[in-house]
This record gives sequence, C-alpha cells and structure tokens, in this order.
Amino acid sequence: MELLKNFIKYKSDSKGLKKETLELYRGDIKDFEEFIEKDLLEIKKEDILKYIEFLKKNYQPNSIIRKISTIKTFYKYLLEKRMIDDNPTEGITIEKAPERELETLELWEINNILDTCTKDYKGTRDRLVIKLLVETNLSINDILKIQISDLEMSSYEYIFNDDKGEKIQISEEVSKDLEYYVKNVRDKLFSGNSNLVFFGFSRQSFRARFIALGKKCGIEREITPNMLRNTLKTMVKYNDEINDEQFFLDLKEKYFKIGIGDD
Repeated sequence: MELLKNFIKYKSDSKGLKKETLELYRGDIKDFEEFIEKDLLEIKKEDILKYIEFLKKNYQPNSIIRKISTIKTFYKYLLEKRMIDDNPTEGITIEKAPERELETLELWEINNILDTCTKDYKGTRDRLVIKLLVETNLSINDILKIQISDLEMSSYEYIFNDDKGEKIQISEEVSKDLEYYVKNVRDKLFSGNSNLVFFGFSRQSFRARFIALGKKCGIEREITPNMLRNTLKTMVKYNDEINDEQFFLDLKEKYFKIGIGDD
C-alpha cells in the first residue's frame, strides 16, 4: 500500500489534480491489486491482459479505458522512479468506445415537464433547475455549485463555473426566476448559512424528482436530467454555424420561446 500512497502523493503534488480524480486513481489500482493477487512490482504483461479480459465481462467500455489508463500511468511512474526495470503495460492499447448517440428530449416533452412541476416551493425549485440545465448546458453537479455571492456580484446576469473557468450569461427570464428563488423561496426549503443557491438539494434527489415528473406528464420512455443539456447540444452540433457564438445565443432564445411555453 506504500506504493499506492506514494503514487497518489506524487500525482497530487506534480499535477494538482482534483480530489475526485485522485480517488479514482486510488480505487482503480486497488481493484487491480485485489484481482491480480500479486506484488505490484512483479506484474507481467500477461497479468494486465488477463485483467483486461475480466474487465470486459464486468464493466462498460469507458470504465475499462479509464481503469487501464490509470494502471498505465501507475507503471509509468514506477518506471520513472526506477522501481521496475520494464513497464508491463508497454504496447497494450484499448479500443476507444464507440461514440454513443446523445439521448435528447423533444421540446414538447420539456414543456410538459415544466408544466407538471408543482406550484409549491419545491416545484419552483425544480422548474428553475430545469431551465438552468437547458439554458447553460451545464451538468446538474455544476448547477448545484452555483453560489449566491457570485450571482449578487453580477446582478444575477451570469452563472460562474469555476471548474471550467466559464462565465455564462443567462436570459432575463431565468435571471429574474433565479433572483426570486434566492430571495423568496430558498429559505423556505432549507435554513442555514450556506452560500450555495441550491443548498440541501442533491443530484440524486433532483434525478428522482425529474423522472417522476416525466412519468406524471405521460412520457413513457426512460428519461434523465442529462437529456436536457443534450437536447440543446445536439441542435447546435448539427448546424453548419456551430462555431458562431451569436447563432448559439439566438438558438437558445428561440429554443426557450418554443420549449418553455412563451407562446
């Protein structure tokens, strides 16, 4: 375990990686060690190939790629530190997983989901989160990290995404909804001194509520919150003007007039 500990420290010091990434490294190497049941310094190429066959039977392609990438990084580190003479992962490649078609929602489906949100405080929050997901193209995790102090600094006109260094302008309608939620609704749902706009709300909770809303409004297929951001992303992807920023903004405006009930 000392090897793993030193490797994690090395990656943390040299790359400044996020805690979540380091935990993935730690978990991937532990999984490998438990499967192989050998000293990590005595691993051969055949051991890696045997592990890959095991992964193919138990994991999705993207997970396999990540796990093997971690192991390759680990053994490159061991080689650099002169702890091994040969890299057992040398020459091993994993085929890239085929690109999956993005699952999207129809505009009428989004509109029906919004209309189905309850008229109470929780429904107001659900409606706001859905609008933010579509308009900003951020993930639910990013939305849940929005801070009140950032919004106040920009008069509720921008969303700041520190992880990606983005400053995203939002529509006047959503800006007003967001300010109303912070000043009139948020404290009715959760009391506390948190700077987070959606304090007390989790990704899992929103996912469950979103799926329930879909069923309530008559959507028979399985839906997830990711389909909200995929919808706009796909519309932009297949347009010749994908790199035109103004086109993107115009499309969002048109999209909201159609999809969020502005008849």
